[in-house]
Amino acid sequence: MGNYLPLLIILACLLIFMMRGLDGGRDMGDEDMDPGYDGQAPRVDLRADRRIVELERQVAELRAEGDRTESAASRR
Repeated sequence: MGNYLPLLIILACLLIFMMRGLDGGRDMGDEDMDPGYDGQAPRVDLRADRRIVELERQVAELRAEGDRTESAASRR
């Protein structure tokens, strides 16, 4: 067992360094390339926000159309 201890320590250190390297690579995003990014506020994808607003508007229109269809069907 004593002969394997240095090998186990070396393997544990290598594993720790590999895990830290993988974690650091995952953090590399657009904010790392933006010189004005302060690292505090999350970046906002305005295109995604506009798509969400547009989809919410379409859902509201479809619901209103469905309500009109139900009202017309109930009058018959």
